Amino acid sequence: MKINNFVYYNPTKIYFGDQQLAHLADEVKLHGGSKAILIYGGGSIKKSGLYDNIMKILHDAGIDTAECGGVEPNPQYTTVNRAAKVCRENHCDIIIAAGGGSVIDAAKVVAQANFYDGDCWDLVTKKVDEPRALPMIAIPTMASAGSENDAWAVISNADTNEKLDPWLQGYQPAAAFIDPTLTCSVSPYQTAVGAADIFSHIVEIRYFLKDHKIEFVSEMMEVMAANTVKYGALAVKEPENMEARQNLSWISAMITGGIMDMGGIQDMALHMTEYGIAAFYEIPHGHGIAIIFPRWMQYILSEETAPAFYHFGIKCFGIVPDLDVMEGAQKTIDALSNWLYNQMGLESHLAAFGVTEDRLHDMAVKATENHGGVLHSLTTLTTEDVEKIFRMCM
Repeated sequence: MKINNFVYYNPTKIYFGDQQLAHLADEVKLHGGSKAILIYGGGSIKKSGLYDNIMKILHDAGIDTAECGGVEPNPQYTTVNRAAKVCRENHCDIIIAAGGGSVIDAAKVVAQANFYDGDCWDLVTKKVDEPRALPMIAIPTMASAGSENDAWAVISNADTNEKLDPWLQGYQPAAAFIDPTLTCSVSPYQTAVGAADIFSHIVEIRYFLKDHKIEFVSEMMEVMAANTVKYGALAVKEPENMEARQNLSWISAMITGGIMDMGGIQDMALHMTEYGIAAFYEIPHGHGIAIIFPRWMQYILSEETAPAFYHFGIKCFGIVPDLDVMEGAQKTIDALSNWLYNQMGLESHLAAFGVTEDRLHDMAVKATENHGGVLHSLTTLTTEDVEKIFRMCM
């Protein structure tokens, strides 16, 4: 079977390890930066000392700074508008994003919105085409979806109950400083939801595909998923374990860097399904994915999908290889549930977040409406299918 053609290009320069922030000022100047805006979240970078460290590095190098904090999980377009206004008014020419994936996603759209005086939602929805974006440097503080190494952003709109994921080449960070020690202060809960998101980006988006894939790429993903399971549980149990933190940080960056995409066409059925939840409820993205994933597998389990599930279970969870295929697939689903809900300690039901039965249909409609009412993965999911999966999650 012929593998799909592809072009591989990733211009993000990655500094990996501790003490690498010493190169931050040089990197800012390399990209023509003379005044930077620092974008961050709820203030954890101030508690950890990262904020002061960044500001001192920039000040000592003669680089002026502005700042905008308060980026929320599932970043709102209104927050992006606020940060873009600060960026424009201070004539910033480079952006530094320090925080989790939500902060980095918001900063990407700020980089584009700097060149547009209107509502940034026009850019997110592609109503307005603006190809320009300021250079952006990412400093991730947790291992998650790898936004520090891709050209995607995810922005929410509470006014219209939408969550969209625009792509722009200009969103690709110019550089990323990935220091695993920064992730040690992340709570066990945030570590768990980050690991769940990593797992989903590997398995749901890139591994469980109908398309034929390059074999060694599939094998790489099996190893990465198995290590996410191993080191995710270890980091939750031992937050200061640097072996776990280093592995999770590098896997996070690797999954979105393009190598895992070679030869396949991505499917994002679970992510689109989670977007239906996030359109109405404030649930951390990785946790929404964790609740859905085993239920999605259970819902689509059949003679057609069981071989892929069982093979993955053998490679990732150590399921014995001599079982009946359906039994092996079921044990794989059970192993995933055990990892997410027992080892990682994540709540397994949507009802715990205030989700109500009468909202499930609206959530399903939101999940599918931008895709012609149908989501594609190993199987096709209609709006009705998505609603049934939501009911399994209650």
